[in-house]
Amino acid sequence: MSVVWVRDNLVKYLRENREGIKDTILAGVKDMSQLEYLRGQYTALAQVETELRELLGKVIEDDGNDEQGNST
Repeated sequence: MSVVWVRDNLVKYLRENREGIKDTILAGVKDMSQLEYLRGQYTALAQVETELRELLGKVIEDDGNDEQGNST
């Protein structure tokens, strides 16, 4: 299992969950507390996705640099 595969699948999972939350909000919520909860969940998932991209992007870059360094 490569880092790229893990990243892609986690990002897909996070996006699907965000879409589900967005659909729930657009379909209507029963009160403001539910809306606030869902907005918090949506924001948290977006933040996790951003952090994941940054961290795994660095890992992928480091692996690429290691491979380049070993081949010369």
